[in-house]
Amino acid sequence: MDLLSYVLSVLLIGAVAGFLATWLGVGGCFLRIPLMMWLLGLSIKEAYCVNMAVIALTTIPGVVVHYRNRHVYVRGAVIAGISATLGVITGTQLVVYTPRLVLRLIFGIACAIIGIYVILRTLKTRGKIPPRITIDQVGRLPIGCKLVGSMYGAGVATGLCGFGGGIYYVPILADLMKYPVHIAVGTSSAMMILTGGVGAMNLALHGYFNALAFIGVGLVTLLFSWLGAKAAKVTQAWILRIAYGVAISAVGIVVVLQTIY
Repeated sequence: MDLLSYVLSVLLIGAVAGFLATWLGVGGCFLRIPLMMWLLGLSIKEAYCVNMAVIALTTIPGVVVHYRNRHVYVRGAVIAGISATLGVITGTQLVVYTPRLVLRLIFGIACAIIGIYVILRTLKTRGKIPPRITIDQVGRLPIGCKLVGSMYGAGVATGLCGFGGGIYYVPILADLMKYPVHIAVGTSSAMMILTGGVGAMNLALHGYFNALAFIGVGLVTLLFSWLGAKAAKVTQAWILRIAYGVAISAVGIVVVLQTIY
Protein backbone atom coordinates (compact mmCIF):
# COMPACT_ATOMS: atom_id res chain seq x y z
CA MET A 1 0.00 0.00 0.00
CA ASP A 2 1.38 3.43 -0.95
CA LEU A 3 1.70 6.22 1.62
CA LEU A 4 -1.27 8.27 0.34
CA SER A 5 -3.61 5.26 0.43
CA TYR A 6 -2.43 4.42 3.94
CA VAL A 7 -3.00 7.95 5.22
CA LEU A 8 -6.46 8.15 3.63
CA SER A 9 -7.36 4.78 5.15
CA VAL A 10 -6.23 5.89 8.61
CA LEU A 11 -8.24 9.11 8.29
CA LEU A 12 -11.34 7.19 7.24
CA ILE A 13 -11.06 4.64 10.05
CA GLY A 14 -10.44 7.22 12.76
CA ALA A 15 -13.06 9.64 11.49
CA VAL A 16 -15.93 7.21 10.95
CA ALA A 17 -15.47 5.10 14.09
CA GLY A 18 -14.53 8.03 16.33
CA PHE A 19 -17.32 10.37 15.25
CA LEU A 20 -20.11 7.80 15.28
CA ALA A 21 -19.08 6.37 18.65
CA THR A 22 -19.52 9.65 20.53
CA TRP A 23 -22.30 11.03 18.36
CA LEU A 24 -24.58 8.01 18.59
CA GLY A 25 -23.31 6.65 21.90
CA VAL A 26 -22.38 3.22 20.53
CA GLY A 27 -19.01 1.53 20.34
CA GLY A 28 -16.78 2.49 17.44
CA CYS A 29 -14.80 -0.73 17.73
CA PHE A 30 -17.45 -2.65 15.76
CA LEU A 31 -16.43 -0.68 12.68
CA ARG A 32 -12.82 0.08 13.62
CA ILE A 33 -11.72 -3.56 13.82
CA PRO A 34 -13.05 -4.71 10.41
CA LEU A 35 -11.97 -1.46 8.74
CA MET A 36 -8.40 -1.93 10.00
CA MET A 37 -8.48 -5.47 8.64
CA TRP A 38 -9.94 -4.50 5.27
CA LEU A 39 -8.19 -1.17 4.64
CA LEU A 40 -4.86 -1.53 6.48
CA GLY A 41 -4.41 -5.25 6.01
CA LEU A 42 -4.00 -5.97 9.72
CA SER A 43 -4.63 -9.47 11.00
CA ILE A 44 -7.58 -9.80 13.35
CA LYS A 45 -5.24 -10.18 16.33
CA GLU A 46 -3.35 -7.01 15.37
CA ALA A 47 -6.67 -5.20 14.89
CA TYR A 48 -7.79 -6.32 18.35
CA CYS A 49 -4.56 -5.04 19.92
CA VAL A 50 -4.64 -1.67 18.17
CA ASN A 51 -8.36 -1.22 18.85
CA MET A 52 -7.98 -1.83 22.58
CA ALA A 53 -5.01 0.55 22.74
CA VAL A 54 -6.97 3.24 20.87
CA ILE A 55 -9.90 2.83 23.27
CA ALA A 56 -7.63 3.17 26.32
CA LEU A 57 -6.25 6.41 24.84
CA THR A 58 -9.39 8.02 23.47
CA THR A 59 -11.57 7.27 26.50
CA ILE A 60 -9.42 9.42 28.81
CA PRO A 61 -10.90 12.87 27.90
CA GLY A 62 -14.44 11.59 28.35
CA VAL A 63 -13.61 10.06 31.72
CA VAL A 64 -12.21 13.39 32.92
CA VAL A 65 -15.55 15.01 32.05
CA HIS A 66 -17.54 12.20 33.70
CA TYR A 67 -15.44 12.50 36.86
CA ARG A 68 -15.91 16.27 37.04
CA ASN A 69 -19.66 15.75 36.57
CA ARG A 70 -19.64 13.28 39.49
CA HIS A 71 -20.68 10.35 37.31
CA VAL A 72 -17.81 7.99 38.23
CA TYR A 73 -18.41 5.73 41.23
CA VAL A 74 -14.79 5.19 42.18
CA ARG A 75 -15.33 2.18 44.48
CA GLY A 76 -17.38 0.46 41.81
CA ALA A 77 -14.91 1.37 39.07
CA VAL A 78 -12.02 -0.11 41.08
CA ILE A 79 -13.78 -3.38 41.99
CA ALA A 80 -15.45 -3.84 38.61
CA GLY A 81 -12.33 -2.66 36.76
CA ILE A 82 -10.05 -5.18 38.47
CA SER A 83 -12.54 -8.00 37.88
CA ALA A 84 -13.05 -7.08 34.23
CA THR A 85 -9.30 -6.67 33.71
CA LEU A 86 -8.66 -10.19 34.98
CA GLY A 87 -11.32 -11.34 32.54
CA VAL A 88 -9.72 -9.36 29.71
CA ILE A 89 -6.35 -10.98 30.44
CA THR A 90 -8.04 -14.37 30.20
CA GLY A 91 -9.87 -13.39 27.01
CA THR A 92 -6.84 -11.94 25.23
CA GLN A 93 -4.78 -14.95 26.26
CA LEU A 94 -7.39 -17.12 24.57
CA VAL A 95 -7.06 -14.89 21.50
CA VAL A 96 -3.34 -15.65 21.27
CA TYR A 97 -3.99 -19.38 20.98
CA THR A 98 -7.23 -19.27 18.99
CA PRO A 99 -6.99 -19.79 15.20
CA ARG A 100 -7.57 -16.66 13.13
CA LEU A 101 -10.63 -18.04 11.34
CA VAL A 102 -12.29 -18.98 14.63
CA LEU A 103 -11.72 -15.46 15.93
CA ARG A 104 -13.30 -13.99 12.82
CA LEU A 105 -16.37 -16.17 13.38
CA ILE A 106 -16.58 -15.15 17.05
CA PHE A 107 -16.19 -11.48 16.15
CA GLY A 108 -18.76 -11.64 13.35
CA ILE A 109 -21.37 -13.42 15.46
CA ALA A 110 -20.79 -11.02 18.37
CA CYS A 111 -21.26 -8.01 16.07
CA ALA A 112 -24.49 -9.42 14.66
CA ILE A 113 -25.92 -10.05 18.13
CA ILE A 114 -24.80 -6.69 19.52
CA GLY A 115 -26.21 -4.87 16.49
CA ILE A 116 -29.61 -6.38 17.21
CA TYR A 117 -29.22 -5.38 20.87
CA VAL A 118 -28.44 -1.78 19.89
CA ILE A 119 -31.56 -1.65 17.70
CA LEU A 120 -33.85 -3.07 20.37
CA ARG A 121 -32.34 -0.92 23.12
CA THR A 122 -32.71 2.20 20.99
CA LEU A 123 -36.36 1.47 20.24
CA LYS A 124 -37.03 0.82 23.93
CA THR A 125 -35.43 4.05 25.15
CA ARG A 126 -36.38 6.32 22.22
CA GLY A 127 -37.30 9.76 23.45
CA LYS A 128 -36.62 8.89 27.07
CA ILE A 129 -34.09 11.08 28.85
CA PRO A 130 -32.90 9.44 32.07
CA PRO A 131 -32.64 11.80 35.05
CA ARG A 132 -29.12 12.99 35.79
CA ILE A 133 -28.09 11.50 39.12
CA THR A 134 -24.63 12.05 40.60
CA ILE A 135 -22.71 9.98 43.12
CA ASP A 136 -23.42 12.64 45.74
CA GLN A 137 -27.11 11.79 45.51
CA VAL A 138 -26.87 8.01 45.81
CA GLY A 139 -24.27 7.33 48.49
CA ARG A 140 -23.08 3.72 48.28
CA LEU A 141 -23.89 1.45 45.38
CA PRO A 142 -23.58 -2.37 45.32
CA ILE A 143 -20.08 -3.79 44.74
CA GLY A 144 -20.50 -7.39 45.88
CA CYS A 145 -19.87 -10.84 44.42
CA LYS A 146 -22.51 -10.38 41.71
CA LEU A 147 -20.59 -7.41 40.32
CA VAL A 148 -17.24 -9.22 40.55
CA GLY A 149 -18.46 -12.35 38.79
CA SER A 150 -20.44 -10.64 36.06
CA MET A 151 -17.62 -8.22 35.29
CA TYR A 152 -15.09 -11.03 35.06
CA GLY A 153 -17.32 -12.74 32.49
CA ALA A 154 -17.77 -9.46 30.63
CA GLY A 155 -14.00 -9.02 30.63
CA VAL A 156 -13.47 -12.44 29.08
CA ALA A 157 -15.98 -11.60 26.33
CA THR A 158 -14.32 -8.20 25.83
CA GLY A 159 -10.86 -9.68 25.44
CA LEU A 160 -12.03 -12.50 23.19
CA CYS A 161 -13.77 -10.07 20.83
CA GLY A 162 -11.24 -7.22 21.03
CA PHE A 163 -13.94 -4.75 22.09
CA GLY A 164 -13.74 -1.81 24.46
CA GLY A 165 -16.21 -3.50 26.78
CA GLY A 166 -18.75 -0.72 27.30
CA ILE A 167 -21.41 -2.68 25.45
CA TYR A 168 -21.14 -5.26 28.25
CA TYR A 169 -20.21 -3.09 31.22
CA VAL A 170 -23.00 -0.51 30.97
CA PRO A 171 -25.91 -3.04 30.93
CA ILE A 172 -24.37 -4.90 33.87
CA LEU A 173 -24.01 -1.72 35.91
CA ALA A 174 -27.34 -0.18 34.90
CA ASP A 175 -29.63 -3.21 34.59
CA LEU A 176 -28.09 -5.86 36.82
CA MET A 177 -26.54 -3.69 39.55
CA LYS A 178 -29.14 -0.86 39.27
CA TYR A 179 -26.64 1.99 38.98
CA PRO A 180 -28.22 5.22 37.66
CA VAL A 181 -27.60 5.50 33.91
CA HIS A 182 -25.19 8.44 34.01
CA ILE A 183 -23.15 6.77 36.74
CA ALA A 184 -23.17 3.47 34.87
CA VAL A 185 -21.81 5.17 31.75
CA GLY A 186 -19.20 7.18 33.63
CA THR A 187 -18.03 4.21 35.70
CA SER A 188 -17.88 1.97 32.63
CA SER A 189 -15.80 4.56 30.78
CA ALA A 190 -13.30 4.71 33.64
CA MET A 191 -13.02 0.91 33.59
CA MET A 192 -12.29 0.90 29.86
CA ILE A 193 -9.03 2.83 30.30
CA LEU A 194 -7.73 -0.03 32.44
CA THR A 195 -9.24 -2.97 30.58
CA GLY A 196 -8.37 -1.60 27.14
CA GLY A 197 -4.81 -0.77 28.17
CA VAL A 198 -4.14 -4.13 29.81
CA GLY A 199 -5.74 -6.06 26.94
CA ALA A 200 -3.62 -4.20 24.40
CA MET A 201 -0.45 -4.76 26.45
CA ASN A 202 -1.12 -8.48 26.74
CA LEU A 203 -1.56 -8.83 22.98
CA ALA A 204 1.44 -6.55 22.37
CA LEU A 205 3.62 -8.85 24.47
CA HIS A 206 2.79 -11.59 21.97
CA GLY A 207 3.83 -9.42 19.01
CA TYR A 208 0.47 -8.13 17.77
CA PHE A 209 0.99 -4.38 18.27
CA ASN A 210 1.19 -2.11 15.21
CA ALA A 211 2.58 1.22 16.42
CA LEU A 212 1.98 3.11 13.18
CA ALA A 213 -1.68 2.12 13.02
CA PHE A 214 -2.15 2.96 16.71
CA ILE A 215 -0.64 6.45 16.40
CA GLY A 216 -2.53 7.33 13.23
CA VAL A 217 -5.93 5.87 14.09
CA GLY A 218 -5.63 6.97 17.73
CA LEU A 219 -4.95 10.62 16.98
CA VAL A 220 -7.65 10.88 14.31
CA THR A 221 -10.12 9.12 16.61
CA LEU A 222 -9.38 11.61 19.40
CA LEU A 223 -10.22 14.53 17.12
CA PHE A 224 -13.39 13.06 15.66
CA SER A 225 -14.60 11.75 19.03
CA TRP A 226 -14.54 15.36 20.21
CA LEU A 227 -16.47 16.47 17.11
CA GLY A 228 -18.98 13.67 17.60
CA ALA A 229 -19.54 14.71 21.21
CA LYS A 230 -20.25 18.27 20.04
CA ALA A 231 -22.71 17.03 17.41
CA ALA A 232 -24.50 14.84 19.95
CA LYS A 233 -25.61 17.94 21.85
CA VAL A 234 -27.61 19.31 18.94
CA THR A 235 -29.03 16.26 17.17
CA GLN A 236 -31.71 13.65 17.74
CA ALA A 237 -29.88 10.56 16.57
CA TRP A 238 -32.11 7.63 17.55
CA ILE A 239 -32.89 6.78 13.92
CA LEU A 240 -29.19 6.80 13.12
CA ARG A 241 -28.54 4.57 16.15
CA ILE A 242 -30.88 2.04 14.62
CA ALA A 243 -29.13 2.42 11.27
CA TYR A 244 -25.80 1.92 13.01
CA GLY A 245 -27.16 -1.17 14.74
CA VAL A 246 -28.15 -2.53 11.34
CA ALA A 247 -24.66 -1.69 10.05
CA ILE A 248 -23.00 -3.50 12.96
CA SER A 249 -25.09 -6.59 12.29
CA ALA A 250 -24.33 -6.38 8.58
CA VAL A 251 -20.59 -6.11 9.24
CA GLY A 252 -20.79 -9.15 11.50
CA ILE A 253 -22.64 -11.18 8.89
CA VAL A 254 -20.14 -10.17 6.17
CA VAL A 255 -17.20 -11.21 8.36
CA VAL A 256 -18.84 -14.56 9.08
CA LEU A 257 -19.63 -15.20 5.40
CA GLN A 258 -16.12 -14.22 4.31
CA THR A 259 -14.70 -16.61 6.88
CA ILE A 260 -16.94 -19.50 5.86
CA TYR A 261 -16.63 -19.00 2.11
